[in-house]
Amino acid sequence: MEKRTIRTGAPFVLAGAGVLASSLVFGLGGVLTYVIAAGVGVAAFAAGKKLFPDRVVEVERAPQSGNAEVDALIREARAQLDEIRAANDRIAEPELSAQIDDIEATCRLILARLEEQPGMLASLRTFLRYYLPATLKLLTARAKIEGEVSGGQSAQIAGRIREAMRAVQTAFHKQLDALNEYRFINLESEMDVLADMLKSDGLTDDAPVPAAQDTKEEEEDDPFAGLFTQGGK
Repeated sequence: MEKRTIRTGAPFVLAGAGVLASSLVFGLGGVLTYVIAAGVGVAAFAAGKKLFPDRVVEVERAPQSGNAEVDALIREARAQLDEIRAANDRIAEPELSAQIDDIEATCRLILARLEEQPGMLASLRTFLRYYLPATLKLLTARAKIEGEVSGGQSAQIAGRIREAMRAVQTAFHKQLDALNEYRFINLESEMDVLADMLKSDGLTDDAPVPAAQDTKEEEEDDPFAGLFTQGGK
C-alpha cells in the first residue's frame, strides 16, 4: 500500500471569496483597502485549511512482479475484488458479509504471494480466470436481490449462495495455505544451499550439517473443484 495526499482546493476558494467580499465592502482604492483585502484572504485561507484539511489515503501500488502477464492479471483481479467489496456494501446479512470480507482479504493475500512468486501463475490461472470472476458474479446477483430475500424463490437462491460462499471461503484459504507452503519449501532450500556453502568453505564446524526434514511432494486435488455445481458435487 502507498500513502497519497489528496489536496483540497477549498482554502483557495474561500480566500478568493474573502478578497472579493472585502473589495465589495471597502473597495480597492487605497493601500489600507488592499491590506484589509489581503488580511481577509489570508484569514479565509487559514480557515479553509482547518475546515477542509488535505486527506491522506492509502492506495494499492501498481504490481511489480517483473512479469507483464502476471501484473495485468493482478490488476484485473484487484478490480474484481473492488466490485466484490461494492456488492458486499449492499448486502445486509451479517454472516454472509463477514464471509465476503474474509474472502476478499484472503484473495488479496493470494495476489501478494503471486506478485512475490510470478512463477506460480500456472497454478493460479484457474483461480484468476474462473473462480474469482464466478464468485463476483454470484455476489453481484445476491446484492441485486437484497430487498427480496424475505421468502420464496429469492430466499432459496440467497441460501444457496450463502452455502457456496462457505465453500469458496474454505477453498480460498486452502489455496493460500498451498502458496505459503511453497514459500517455506523455497526458504528451506535456500537455507540448505547456504549451509552447504559455509561448510565447503570451511566456515563451520566439521560436524555434518543435519539435513532438513524431507518434504513430501504430493499432488493435491484442486481446492476449488465442484464449488459452483449443485450441492458442491
